[in-house]
Formats: sequence, C-alpha cells, structure tokens
Amino acid sequence: MKIRTKIAFQFTLIVALILVVFSVSLYYLLEGYTKDEFNNYLKDRAQTTAKLLINKKNLDKRFLKIVDRNTLSSLYAAEVLVFNDENLVTYSNIDSVNKFPYSPEILEKIRKFKYHEANYQNKKVVGLMYTDEELKKDYLILAQAEDTYGEQKLERIKEAMTIGLVSSIFLTIIFGFVFAGQSLKPISRINQEVSKITARDLTKKLSTGNNKDEIAQLARNFNEMLSRIEKSFELQKSFVSNASHELRTPLAAIKSEIQVALEKDRTPEQYKEILKSLNIDNQRLIQLINGLLQLAKSEKGDKSLQMVPIRIDEILFEVQDELQHQHQNYRISIDFEEIPDDDESVTINGNKSLLRTLFNNLIDNACKYSENNMAVINIRFNKSNCIINVADTGIGISKDDHEKIFEPFFRTKNASNYKGHGIGLSICKRIVDIHGGRIILKSELGQGSNFNVILPHL
Repeated sequence: MKIRTKIAFQFTLIVALILVVFSVSLYYLLEGYTKDEFNNYLKDRAQTTAKLLINKKNLDKRFLKIVDRNTLSSLYAAEVLVFNDENLVTYSNIDSVNKFPYSPEILEKIRKFKYHEANYQNKKVVGLMYTDEELKKDYLILAQAEDTYGEQKLERIKEAMTIGLVSSIFLTIIFGFVFAGQSLKPISRINQEVSKITARDLTKKLSTGNNKDEIAQLARNFNEMLSRIEKSFELQKSFVSNASHELRTPLAAIKSEIQVALEKDRTPEQYKEILKSLNIDNQRLIQLINGLLQLAKSEKGDKSLQMVPIRIDEILFEVQDELQHQHQNYRISIDFEEIPDDDESVTINGNKSLLRTLFNNLIDNACKYSENNMAVINIRFNKSNCIINVADTGIGISKDDHEKIFEPFFRTKNASNYKGHGIGLSICKRIVDIHGGRIILKSELGQGSNFNVILPHL
C-alpha cells in the first residue's frame, strides 16, 4: 500500500470515527431530550387533571371529560386515569377503561416511589400520587400517550444524520487523497532527486524547500549524510591508495633483492647480508600489516570488544617496561600530579589490549621523534575524567597539520626521515573514541608535542 493511500485511509478512518461518535452522541442527547420533554408533558397533564378534578370539587366530571376528549386529537393525545386507594378507577378521560390498558405492576411502583415513568405497549406512561388535603385521601393519576411526533422527529433526525455522515465520509476520502498528495509532494521531489545521486557523484545536494518544516530538516540531514559519505569515500580511496603504496615499497625491495641474489652465485657471507636485508624489509611489512589490522579492529567500534574496569597507571607501567625492554635508549618517566585517594580516580571501563596499543603508540612516538629519546607522562584526574599527558621535546607538529595528523597514512614533512607509516595516531584517535574520550594535541614545530588523552573514569 502506498503511503498516500495509507495516509488517506487513516485520515478518513479518524474523521469517520469522530463523526460517528459525534452523531451517535448527538442523537442520543436529542432522544433523551425528546423523551424528557414528552414525560414532562404527561406529568403536567396528570397534575392538571388532579388539580381540576380533586381540588375543584364542584367541577363537573362530564365537562372535564369533554375537554380531555377534545385534546385527544391534539399534538399529544394523552389518556388519563385516576385511581383511589383500592386501585379503582374514579375518573377516565375516555369512554371505556378497557380501551385504556394499564399494568398493575406500574401502579404498585407508582404507589411505592410516589412517581414513576415507564413504557407500556408502545406508549409512554407517567404516574404520580396526589393527596387531597381536605379529605386526607391519596389518589393515583396515570397518564399515557404515544409520542408519534417525537418519534417522527427522531426518525427524520436519524435520516439527516445518516445522509450527512455518509456524505462527510465520502468528502473526507476525496479530500484525504488530495491532502495526502499535497503533503507528499516534497517527499516525491526528494525521491526524484535522490534517485539521481550515484556513488560516482556525491556532490549533488537535495533542495531544502522553505527551510522551515520537517521536510526541509530531512533534506538538510540527508545533505549532511551525503557530505559524510563523500568524505568517507575520499578517506577510503586515500586509505587504499596509501596502503597500496606502503605495501608495495617493502615488497618491491624484497623482490629487487631476491632478483639481485639470483643473478649469480654468491658467497655464504653475501647471502647472509641479503637475508638480513630481506628480514628488515619483512619486519617493515609485518609492522605495516599489524598496523592495518589494528586500524580495522578499532573501526569495528565497541560492539565486539569486552570492556572491564582497568587502572590506567598499571597499563602505563606495563607499556613502559615493554618499550624500554625493546629500546634500551628510550627514557620514559611516569608520575602523578597528585596521589589518588582511591582506585576509582584512575580506573576506567575499557579494553586492555586497545589501551596498551593507544599508549604504546603515543609513548613510542614521543621517544622516537625526540633527540633525547625521552617521554614524560603525567597522570591527573577530576570528578569525571582521568587525564594522561604524553609530552616530548621532539620535532613538533606545525599548526597546519594538527587537523590532519589523525588521518590514516598522513605524515608531516619533518617526519619523513623517521621510520613509520602514518597509521599510529589514527589508531589512537579511534581507540579514544571507542572509550568515549577525547585526545587533544598541543604542539609547535621544533618545540615538541603534548598529547592529552581524556578518558571518563568509573
């Protein structure tokens, strides 16, 4: 079912339901009003007969009957009976009581409740008790009639409401389709524009219309999404290009050395030198592939990672021991700005393997790019975060490169003389993002760098 049809159907259903509830409620209100109006007429008729017949003792009953007989042809032809204490008829406005059937049960209810309204043989019945103050006698007055006019009026109202209801629903269906079509026009326009956007051309943007309503907001969000996708495509292309280049360099060197080795026979010492060179190139290739695997792992996000409470200082000391064991010339200093009162201040919810990779990369870079091969790590904390500062006095990073430094395979010009592939910092940025933190760079060219890693603690 198309959205237009669905909206029109739902709109019609809602309006029809409202109209039905309104019509039924109005009809029952009118029916109740008509019933009360007729019952009040019968009550007044009964009271009038009682007053004339009982209070006016000199009034001739034949005269009263003539008056009543003349009213039988009026709009409401009421029939009136007066009963004494023994339920005997003392007055009737018709010639024969047999023509005026009544229910003994109704008489009992009238005597019990002093007033009673009921339906009997398609007629409305109203009965009441009336007391003769002089004789101290109670009389029961019963008035009944068929509300022909009221029923006809209700029937006409019902017909009018039915016709109005059906007509309204029919018009609602028509206007519902028109309304749905007009409302969905911007979406149809967006749909047509989206169909023209391809992976080869993500520069096209959707029209935002009046820039005020929800459709305009949808178009703006879609345009922002296209910009993000375009940026991701560019990063992917750049990543593939850079990765291919980085992988090709050691492979080309390995191939070249193998070809040179096969050109002629060589001495065992020469073969050993070639194998040493091949081993170095192989180690570069392994490091690059490991970096790419770590980058891919960090891209998965935190869904496939196990997060547990970890003390940051313990991770840093482990990395310190590992790096100083691998590089005897590295000097790494770790210190607290202030001694924590409890473990929670330096404990975060994280993945140990990724955190080791994060600080291994930062500290290794700090030592590698400094002439004194020294990295200074300072740990501090506040109410919400644990902050780790990794500082060096190395070559530094120009301000123009601050935003690019975390992109895969990006390397500054002054870092070209150092071994590396430009993957480490991009891995660090993704690991920090996974842990819900931030990494802030403060650096000037030739004056060293400061990386502040801010991670929320427990």
